[in-house]
Amino acid sequence: MMALITHIQLCGRKIRAVKKTVLEVNFDRNCFSMWTRAAGAEQGDVPSYSSIQLDRRQAAELCALLQNFLEEEN
Repeated sequence: MMALITHIQLCGRKIRAVKKTVLEVNFDRNCFSMWTRAAGAEQGDVPSYSSIQLDRRQAAELCALLQNFLEEEN
């Protein structure tokens, strides 16, 4: 079952990414969807049930956050 994201919150949680995986995306007129594969499934061969569905408003908000990330220097 998929759910539409209604709010995006910026948080201060520590990011602990140590494994690699695959992200699948698709979109239609109403939603932009993303599905992740299991951690460590770099070839996309192990399914996972993590999915995100964004309407245009939430997609624009995520786009702005990604733009901030890309512009930030470490």
